[in-house]
Amino acid sequence: MTELQTGEIVMPTVEIYYAQMCGLCHKAMDYFDEHGVEYTSYEVFWRDDQWVDDENSRAMLKRCGDIDYVPQVFVNDEHIKGWKTLSRLIETGEIDKLLGD
Repeated sequence: MTELQTGEIVMPTVEIYYAQMCGLCHKAMDYFDEHGVEYTSYEVFWRDDQWVDDENSRAMLKRCGDIDYVPQVFVNDEHIKGWKTLSRLIETGEIDKLLGD
């Protein structure tokens, strides 16, 4: 969260595209849950080597490009591509800067 000069607290906007059967997606959501960070999650479905064509997958592909893995995370509209990238940000403390801590 970030405090503005007016004293107003601004919470980060976090969005996660995930698949129910994806363990790393749940690991990402668990991280945010454990740190008290609210997020919006969008479930996507993978079938026959492609994303099922629905509103969430179309939105994800529009924002992320032609990707074939989840989680896809956005913190204040900054795209974090997958668990590998997110875990590196967590390990280095960079995620705290993105979240405004």
